[in-house]
Amino acid sequence: MTQVPQTTTDYQSFLKLMTAQMKNQDPLAPLDATQFVTQLAQFSQVEQSVQMNERLDNLSTMLSSLSSQAGASMIGRSVETENYRMKLEDGGAEFRLRLDETPSEAVYRVKNAGGDVIREQSFVYEGEGQTITWDGRDDNGIDQDDGLYTVEIEARNGDGDLIPGQTFMNHAITEVVQEGGATRLVLETGQELDVTADMRIF
Repeated sequence: MTQVPQTTTDYQSFLKLMTAQMKNQDPLAPLDATQFVTQLAQFSQVEQSVQMNERLDNLSTMLSSLSSQAGASMIGRSVETENYRMKLEDGGAEFRLRLDETPSEAVYRVKNAGGDVIREQSFVYEGEGQTITWDGRDDNGIDQDDGLYTVEIEARNGDGDLIPGQTFMNHAITEVVQEGGATRLVLETGQELDVTADMRIF
């Protein structure tokens, strides 16, 4: 059952009361209509505000519904975002990287779930957007199990100073969560990503 807003109920009650009093007033001592008109105007303004709020609520509900539909359509798609978690699957994994400047030397390190470095590999930086592929093996050439690993980059210039940089990963979207007016994407890594974050969706 739809609940009628209290302000709307008060407005309707006031109209009924005013009508009854005007009908039953003493002709020799008529009621002050000015006060009624003033109150009526005030209630009218409130009523308009209530109606506007109802329209806004309906619009919000409609937008929320559209957002839910859009969110559902994203499940299963792949998103690329700045990340350090890499998924090894079928013996291979890759990531993109970006460095603030061209380094004199650079290495990437892959760590297992325990935080141990299992692979350290030098590379030549070829510019922003470069993709590096890990063959899924450790430093001893042993194939690692599929799963989640972390990657870190260490790049230094000619003076030996560290060069800032970022790594980017592709991960599948497994769930879309809408809560408190915000929408979050849940990735296959278990990480949650705000829908307003910088990303590329495929």
